Amino acid sequence: MTADLWLAAFVAVNLLDAALTLYALKHGATEANPILRALMGRVHPALALAIVKGALIAAVAVWLGEAAPWLPLLTGVFAGVCAWNAAQIVRLRGR
Repeated sequence: MTADLWLAAFVAVNLLDAALTLYALKHGATEANPILRALMGRVHPALALAIVKGALIAAVAVWLGEAAPWLPLLTGVFAGVCAWNAAQIVRLRGR
């Protein structure tokens, strides 16, 4: 895949992560990332996610040439985070 396609996949899994996180939070989950959790204590969770995800995506896009070799790994990590979020949602719904 080209760097542009990996970037698109990276953006997609980050948006999915944000959506799943907001859904899980609404249903009783807590944010696992301590930095993001602290930010969510100061601003609305959706705004906190928009700030963090927006900055991450912007940084990767700006430095795409340098980030390109890492995009498959980074995309895989965030896909794993999405799988974790989905598993937590299933667990919460089973309560």
